[in-house]
Amino acid sequence: MDYQSFYSGIKRGEINRMYLFEGEEEYGKDSALKALRAALLKGPMALMNESVLINPGESELIAACETLPVLQERRLVLVKECSCLLGRGNESDGEEPKAAPDRANADGLTGYMDRLPEHVCLVFFIRGKAAGTRKLYKKIRDMGGVVAFEQLDQEMLIKWIARELKEYGKQIARQTAEQLIFACGKEMMPLKGEIAKLAAHAGDRGTITPEDIHAVATLSAEYRVFDLAEKVADGQAKQVMAMLKNMLEGGEQRLMLLSLLQRHYRQMLIARILLDEGQTHFSAAVQLGIPGFASRRLCSSAAAYDVHALQRAYRTCIRQEYLIKSGRISEEGSLEGLILSLLQLRNKGETSA
Repeated sequence: MDYQSFYSGIKRGEINRMYLFEGEEEYGKDSALKALRAALLKGPMALMNESVLINPGESELIAACETLPVLQERRLVLVKECSCLLGRGNESDGEEPKAAPDRANADGLTGYMDRLPEHVCLVFFIRGKAAGTRKLYKKIRDMGGVVAFEQLDQEMLIKWIARELKEYGKQIARQTAEQLIFACGKEMMPLKGEIAKLAAHAGDRGTITPEDIHAVATLSAEYRVFDLAEKVADGQAKQVMAMLKNMLEGGEQRLMLLSLLQRHYRQMLIARILLDEGQTHFSAAVQLGIPGFASRRLCSSAAAYDVHALQRAYRTCIRQEYLIKSGRISEEGSLEGLILSLLQLRNKGETSA
């Protein structure tokens, strides 16, 4: 099931005997566990009715499940880092790993799943994805207990950001939310921290602005290269070199930045071709696989060049990377040299009128 089905069941008071929480969205899993705890563990005996086990042996896990709840109808057994659900090197052929004497046996646990008492809610909690070839995983899946927590898509993430900011008494425009996602990534846990910083920085203002994002958000290297490339396209040499200096002093690697810059010019070239074909930034966003916010800015930068100028700039990026990786030039100063070349291309009038 997906996380929405899980929450729907919680609201209806329908809590399974067993779940497996897995997936890349760690904040989603933590939030679901919190909601499950709130639904199950109530009153002064709440702590007495929860067991947290770290990769337990079979007998330890079964004993925890068989323990009766104290003054409540049900109890929660949380299992973390269960080796029977984790991948192990070259064991992707579906064979079970040999269980250590003090660790759970997959066959024994798989059989026990059918005998889980009604009073227990057993939750296997996995960081990242579980190994889908494991016997225990297949058993939990067949019993409808796997809850997948994948990253939210763009639309759902924008709505989530708006809900989180509403808790602070703030609001955010859709385009600004898109900018926040592009600047800080799609992982909800880091985004939650960024939202808190933005709300604090806004103070008495009720609306989060793009300026707030630039002022306090932890911007990704991709986003900063995006800004850098825009300023190169605008010929803002002083700002470009200052930004580059800060990025390098901050520990960013030249080859990584060069790769991002090369990708940016490739995207600009594609955007320019699409614009010449009469397409909008909306269709460009779909074809480039980037959010609408990024597409608008990319198309705006691309519109300042003609196709031939962007082809030359893109080839310049490719050649610089080749020269570095082939050992013909030193990595030291290579990125600075590339940016100077791109600025020279622009200053020579190699843009559209």
